[in-house]
Amino acid sequence: MSDPKQQFSSNREPEDKNLEQASVEEVVEERVSQAKTQARKEEVLEIYEDLLKTIWDRILPTLGRVTVMAIMERALVLTKEQYPLIGHLDATPEGVSFEVLRQRLGEEERLLLREALKELIANLIDILAMLTGDILVRQLLKEIEGRKLL
Repeated sequence: MSDPKQQFSSNREPEDKNLEQASVEEVVEERVSQAKTQARKEEVLEIYEDLLKTIWDRILPTLGRVTVMAIMERALVLTKEQYPLIGHLDATPEGVSFEVLRQRLGEEERLLLREALKELIANLIDILAMLTGDILVRQLLKEIEGRKLL
């Protein structure tokens, strides 16, 4: 006759291994999901950073650094009212700095990131349209229309 303790432990091993395997798979899936999320967040930041740099570089020769910084600061302030995470962006003499935003962007804010950056671009375009009567905006839109972000 077989020992009941032995029978119980041998019956439990596959179940324990299955639970352990499922747990490992869940951890792996969660890590992969986090990595994908981080990659998407970085991709969104890079796309909008490049877009804002393009806009900055195109309007700088026409309007000058002081004016472009003032316009960008105004667009940031307007956007920050609806999306506080935009407060982590800074207008510098070289362009818009994403450094602080990258460091401080929380997981809960990730979902708002794309909408906040779209709103920032829309506010910037609106200000430029009011100031230049659409002349500069038409040129900018031709430059960025392939990006499909607006």
